[in-house]
Amino acid sequence: MDNNEVKEVIDNNFGKAFAIAWSENQGNYSSSIAKKTLNFALNQGLKINTVLDICCGSANFLSEMQDHGKICTGTEILDSYVEYNRSKYSGMTFVKTETVDDIDNLGTYDLISCNHDVVNYLPTLERWGSFFKKVYNHLNNGGIFIFDFYTKRKLQYWNEVTSDENDKLDYIKKVESDGETKTVISNIYYINIDPKQPSNVIGDDDSPKNNKYKKTENSDIEYFFENDAILNQVKKAGYRYLITTDANFAPVSSISDMNRMHIIAIKREG
Repeated sequence: MDNNEVKEVIDNNFGKAFAIAWSENQGNYSSSIAKKTLNFALNQGLKINTVLDICCGSANFLSEMQDHGKICTGTEILDSYVEYNRSKYSGMTFVKTETVDDIDNLGTYDLISCNHDVVNYLPTLERWGSFFKKVYNHLNNGGIFIFDFYTKRKLQYWNEVTSDENDKLDYIKKVESDGETKTVISNIYYINIDPKQPSNVIGDDDSPKNNKYKKTENSDIEYFFENDAILNQVKKAGYRYLITTDANFAPVSSISDMNRMHIIAIKREG
């Protein structure tokens, strides 16, 4: 995270602050998923030339793909991400959408990804199934669809507040579940606009102690369903190869104990 970039973005367009903070906090995870995807495709003899990342966030996944010569497109429902990504990355296409599953008329791709439990934003199992079918229709034959989701086991009774801090940002995560259908996940970042100075602890009133921090936050509602029901929706969408994995892309045979699932689905026709 470039310090001059942080000052300019936060002072002139506060909406971009969350994109920067999220990239700092989650970007390495996105890059690692991209590397694992590339290794998987190589080992399976699958070609990837074109990539669509749905709700691409701060585009760290796409950045890794572009570094490996892929033609990249990202969608986002947040204006702040679209503006940030367009200013930061050249040679990529970023499309503003109204919803996660608003991907009509975007062409076809060799790889479509939807990472960071974004699919959990869809409120009904039918929407999940419709989304999986839309992705299928936008894949080239032999194309790969990867996505992950928080399981019901994780979300149903997840209630906690956690925090972390380093010399670049302080982070507070608050999770509240209704125990029935949905969970609210709130992320609050205090970006240190002068990392050269010692980090200060956030005050008891949940506010920074001085002006060296800038606050940005968001909240998402995530919905949960039974694992088997979700996998059935993937199969109904037409995918003929389906692999359930952990975060390291290691196949798992028993999904009942998983808190987070990574799915690799491959389109095969003819």
